[in-house]
Amino acid sequence: MARRKRAAPLRQLYSRDLKRRVIHLSQTLGMSSTQISVLLDMPLRVVQRVRQVWNEIGEVVRDRTRAGRSPLMTRGAVDMMLGLLEHSPDLYLDEIQDQLSILHGVEVSLCTISRTLKRLGMTSKKLSKPAAERCEASRRNYGFEVGQYPPEYLVTADEAAVNL
Repeated sequence: MARRKRAAPLRQLYSRDLKRRVIHLSQTLGMSSTQISVLLDMPLRVVQRVRQVWNEIGEVVRDRTRAGRSPLMTRGAVDMMLGLLEHSPDLYLDEIQDQLSILHGVEVSLCTISRTLKRLGMTSKKLSKPAAERCEASRRNYGFEVGQYPPEYLVTADEAAVNL
């Protein structure tokens, strides 16, 4: 039976402060990479890499470049979308999509709008609209009328299940 390859060990992360200490020991005290490695209990390669980055850019770490595609929606479009929702919280995604297209010329999918709202911490709320034919007085009268009978006497049927 073949053996599984051992997973690569997790990378140890070193703080900026510790990396600055490497530069201090190297430049001020004139210590070699090996001496610094032993003194700070760091791998030699890490010490060498910190010194190399320092010599190249004058900092102990490189600025992280943003990975992935650039966002489709500009900050202005996102702010406008939040303003729309603040004014009319019951807007549907397709209505927001139309407004973005008209006002900002941004053509984005409904999924993009949904993900953007989720990333901004907006929750999706279900709208409950009462039926137009619902009458509170009729409901109250029905409750009084049916309330006089014991529950064992009542039979209910779902009209969706009736076959004619």
